[in-house]
Parts: sequence; C-alpha cells; structure tokens
Amino acid sequence: MLFKCKNMNSWVLSIKNKTNTKYYHHYFCSCTKEFRLQTEINEPDAPDILCPMCGNDYFKDAVVFENMKSTKIWKYFKWKSVKSEDKDYWNISLKYQTPIYDNITHEAKLISKDLLCIKLKKDGSVAYEVSYKSKIISQYSLFLNDKVQAFKKLLFDEAKENLYNYVMINKSKSIQWIDNNDIIEFSINDKFKYITFFLKNSHLKEHRFFFWRMNNIHNYTIKHATQIEMLDFIVNNRKEKSIKKTLYQGYENSINNIGYCPYSDYIFSRNINNVDLLIKLYGIHPIIKQQIFTDETFSVAIEFILFLKLHYTEKQIVKLFVEDMQDVKEYKERLNNWRDTLRMLQTINTINSLQDHFLKVKLTTKKLHDEIVRVFNIISYEIDVKENFEYDEKYLSTCGIYEKLEFKLPQTVKELSLWAKTLHNCMLGYSRKIHKKQSIIYGVFKAKELLYAVELNNFRIVQAKATANGNVSDEDMKVIKSWNNNSLVKIQA
Repeated sequence: MLFKCKNMNSWVLSIKNKTNTKYYHHYFCSCTKEFRLQTEINEPDAPDILCPMCGNDYFKDAVVFENMKSTKIWKYFKWKSVKSEDKDYWNISLKYQTPIYDNITHEAKLISKDLLCIKLKKDGSVAYEVSYKSKIISQYSLFLNDKVQAFKKLLFDEAKENLYNYVMINKSKSIQWIDNNDIIEFSINDKFKYITFFLKNSHLKEHRFFFWRMNNIHNYTIKHATQIEMLDFIVNNRKEKSIKKTLYQGYENSINNIGYCPYSDYIFSRNINNVDLLIKLYGIHPIIKQQIFTDETFSVAIEFILFLKLHYTEKQIVKLFVEDMQDVKEYKERLNNWRDTLRMLQTINTINSLQDHFLKVKLTTKKLHDEIVRVFNIISYEIDVKENFEYDEKYLSTCGIYEKLEFKLPQTVKELSLWAKTLHNCMLGYSRKIHKKQSIIYGVFKAKELLYAVELNNFRIVQAKATANGNVSDEDMKVIKSWNNNSLVKIQA
C-alpha cells in the first residue's frame, strides 16, 4: 500500500549513477514535493538544501536510517494508522513511508513499511495480539514534550487506543449493546478486558457482569443470562422477600465497591435453612465474604458444611462465620485457619474419611482447624507407612545454626507430625513427597522453639510459613533467603 500525505517524513536517498562517477540525491519532502539533485563529484553525502515548495531543510538519510546499529533520538518521526476488519479480527497496522531504489525502473520511489500490527479476535478467545515488524522500533526514541520517549511504547500505546476506538465504532453484533460511557474512565487495558469478556460471553448483555468475580462464569450464566436470573440462582430460587431484599442490598454494596464474589452467598443459600440466620450470613462485609470461599475451595466447602451440619446446629455454624471468624483482633489468623482447613480437606480427599476420625470440638476456627490437622495427620500417617526419611548428604550438610536461626530436617514421619501439630498446619501431608524426594521440608528454630516451616524444591524456596500458615517476619525471611542462597552455593559446588 502506498500513501502520500502530510504526515509523511522527509527523506533523501543517495544513489550512484550507472558510470559510478556521480551521485543522484533523491529528495522526498513531507509537503509531497519530489525533486532530484546531482553532484559532480563522487560524494555520497547529500547536500543540505531547502525544499523549493515549502522551505523544509530536514531530510532523513534513508540508507543510514535503515541500518543504524546504535540507539538514536529523533526530533520527529511520522507514521500512519491503517484500519481493517475481516470475519475473525479487527486490525490496526502502523506504517511509515521510506524511499528505495528500483533496480528495474532505475528510479527512486516511496514504499510503505509496517512498524507494528495489533489485532483483536472477535470471539474473545484471546486478548489483543501484537507483532512488531521493524527493528527500528527498539532502536529509536523521540524527543516529545521536552523529554525522550521510547518509540516502541509510543507506537504500542497509540495502536491500542486506535484499535479500541475502531472496535467501538465497528462493533460486532454480540457487543452492539455496549455503551462507551460505561467504561470511559477505564484504563485502556481494562477496556480490552471488558470487551474481551463480553465477546467471550456473548449471551451476557449487562454491564455489571464484568464485575462478577467468578471463574468460568460462562458455565453458570448460560442458562441465567441476566443479573436477576443469576441472583435467583445464587439464592437457590428461594421466595422469601426478606432473603431476596438482603441479598440484593449486599449485591449492590459489593458490585459498586469491589465487585461481586458469589461463592459465599451460593454456599450459604444451599446449606442454611433458617431465614434469620441466612440473612445474617448475607450481611457479612463483602471483603470478608470474598475471602472465606474461593473458586479453588468452592466444592470442598459445600461438602464440609454439610458434614458440619451432622455435628452442629445451623446457629452454631452461622456463629462461626458471623462472630468467631470476624473477631477484630484475630481476624487474619482466624481466616488463615479456616482457609488452611479447606486446603487440607482438598488434599488426599480427606473429607471422605472425616466421619471415621472426627471428634466433635467447640466450633471455633482454631479448634476446628486443630481437629482437622489431627485427622489429616492420622490419614496421612496411614498412607505413609514408611517411618524414616532418607536424605542426600548435601541436604544434611545445610542443617545447623545460621544467623541465630537453626535449620533442621525431620528424621521421621512422627517428628514431622509433631512439627505439624506445633505449627497448626498440614505439613505431614508432604511426607510422601519427601519419601519420593519430590520436596524437602526444613524446620526453622530460634532458641530451640519451632517457628517456621520452609518447603524447598531443587533447593529453591517454594513457601515459608509460620503458625497456621501465617507469614514469616520480614527480618527472619531475609535470614532464610540468605541461608538458602548460601546453601545452594554449597550443594552445587
């Protein structure tokens, strides 16, 4: 494609004549004026001249420009945006003109070259795709607005903006309903996430669905394509007006602030029958509800609450979430206990064996967590009949005191079980991986007190956790990382 317009650059292309005694200098000015100058000597440098039409005196050397190896800063550079559309994509190409010498016609002429191409797939299966077409993109910068700006970023930002505008002007049928005013304050990346979301979920036609924090939403909404239908589904199609009113109020509060995560409301609606108790659960602050259940623990949580109902009343279960878990001073620790409980239940499918080993305890997050740890350890021990661990000498050599912390390896499954009980976590479940040399667990002690557990894989830290999977202090984490780095050097020597 050849284009000539006032946003083109000014070039000079210097070519020797057939007798190799003189140079012809071909000038292409941004005012669209073309002219040629011949020098009488064998000199490749083009003379500094003015365009006879507009007086421009700045011409880029086309040969030097294309072969520049070092980074260069321009005063200006111009390019053109070319838009197109096919059945699968919206496309934007950023192009520039440059002169070449045609060996057939023996004439200099302007051609169009691609700088960057960006496209968005119409089915929303992938985000925008970018391809850089010219090496000059990473070799040059522009001096704009009194500062040097990377050419690559300038092009990328403009291409994204142009692509978004082009898509919004030429919407496919599935997103015709989208109103640009709803997302005008979004960042450009969020605008593309928004468009892609509704291209992928083309049956959804309501703006607020973008703010549902729900993985695989397509599977749930294919039969419930409006917010009202989805909320009825979340509430398990219960008809009580007080339940619906409370749910809708919580939904409005959540969607307008942090987005709506429906897992808690979905689980509570299917496990708590008492209307007053269910209303209390709906009233939990959205930020807290968003952290109680996640997409990963969703299925096991439903099973676990059904199991708890065999041993506790609905009132006791609701109190666990509404009062115990939301204690102001110990909120984070109690939430960690609850989430770790669900993670343990996911591991080796512990929930199926709960009935054989579970002892009823006072229903608090800590006591429930400790009881599940106990059950988890029993089940893990039953699976891992081999008692003693065996380690390569290189790992044993890294044990000892390092900057006031002592690093130890558990010698037996029983010792690992004691560590798990002390730290209130599920590390005993790693005994099989330790036997198979797929993982290493170190206990970290200070003044003979077990404080942390550190999991390594190929002597790289996978995780380091304190009691109930809490975080290691910043000071001790620095020591653990330093020990890890020094130990890695030692075992690789």
